This record gives sequence, C-alpha cells and structure tokens, in this order.
Amino acid sequence: MSYDTEAIVLRAIRYGEADSVLSLYTMDRGRVSAIAKGARKVGSRLGGRLQPGTRVLVTLHEGRGDLAMVRGAQVVEAHAGIWVDGYRLRAAACVLESALRVLGEHEANQGAYNLICRTLALIAAAPRRPAPPRLDPLVLGAQCKLLIVAGLFPELGVCVTCGAGGPHVGFSASSGGALCPDCASGGEPLPAAVRAALAALVGRPLAEAAEACPPEAGAGVERVVGLVLREHLGVVLRSSAPL
Repeated sequence: MSYDTEAIVLRAIRYGEADSVLSLYTMDRGRVSAIAKGARKVGSRLGGRLQPGTRVLVTLHEGRGDLAMVRGAQVVEAHAGIWVDGYRLRAAACVLESALRVLGEHEANQGAYNLICRTLALIAAAPRRPAPPRLDPLVLGAQCKLLIVAGLFPELGVCVTCGAGGPHVGFSASSGGALCPDCASGGEPLPAAVRAALAALVGRPLAEAAEACPPEAGAGVERVVGLVLREHLGVVLRSSAPL
C-alpha cells in the first residue's frame, strides 16, 4: 500500500553503501520508520530532500517489513536558516531528538506535528544566545509542550503528595509534580523561577519562549524535563546535560 503524507525528518542513519534509514514524524500516521534506497548516491534526487529538520511531502510504500519504502519526496520547507548557523543546527537537533524519543510510532497527532514545524521555523530565524543551544528557550518550550502532548507534564498547581496549594519548593518526578515544604523531603529543590518558567512555557505561545524562560531558569527547566522523561519513559536525551 502506498500513500502520500507530509512529514518532518527526525533522523537519518546511514545504511549499507548508499541507503538511509529514516525516522519521520508524519502528519497522518505519527512516527514512521522508512528506508530511502540509494539516497546517498551521488546525484540522487532523494538525498538532499531527506535531511533531518526538513519538512517534506513523501510517498511511502508499506509492505510486509517493519520499514516503509520512500518512493518520492518533495521539499515543503527546508528550514534553510538552520543550516547556516551551528548554534541553530544544534538547537534543532535537540528538538528533533526530543520528538523522536517522546512521540510514539503510528500515533498521529496534528498538534505535535504543528508544534515541531513551528519550532523549526522559529529556530531557523532565532538569534544566537550566550547559553548552550540545548538551553535555548525555544528548545525548552518545545520540550515542555511535547510533555503536554504525551500527557507527561508535571502538576505544578498543587502539592502532588498532600494537595496543598502552595508555596511549592520541591519536585518529584515519580510522584508527578511539585511538593510543598512539608512534603519536599521526598523530592529535590524546585526554585520559584524554574516553576514559573515551566508554567509560562506551556501557557504562552512558543514565539514568546524567551520572555517565558529567563536565562537563570533554563538549566532548572531542562533538569525537570529530563527527570520526567527518565522516570516515565526511561529516556535520557543525548543532547541534554547529565542528570
């Protein structure tokens, strides 16, 4: 069976002498694994169209194997600004890895697809910031919104142990969110600036991520996201700092 769909290339891995194995997040079918035969040959039409971060219209054929076959691809949006700046390239790679690890196979989600597209478009025009690319507010904002999509974003409004309304000074990924002073011994510190940034990143448009997450909160937000991913998905992002 063959079908056409829009997709974002999340990852491309060399396979054999000239093929590429791709992870695609498609508009219609969620995350799909596919092979592009001969994509790495000199003069191949597919090679330049299937780079990570590129938005494409692909024709996929599903047979009996685990991998779909790429029959054709047309570029919808190359996100060219990503490729001319190393900072943007690394920031985009963080977002693509996060989507790859958080979003399930064959689970279509229009919101997730739009989020990835919007994030890459913003990163393609983003200014270079003093902090590492993995702490760029756009990266952190996309990661927080991916947790929302996956149903994993922690509870921040009440203490997850006793239900107290605040203040909240601790965090527990295993319990699912913020902790009040009486319950905080069961978690780790959650600075007020980090809690505020987490809430703002999911509550405000992605274009306002820089205002939502000041530089001093970035590392704390990254840590909370990492703790949630490790606890609930068993995932440790290679692009993130060690927990």
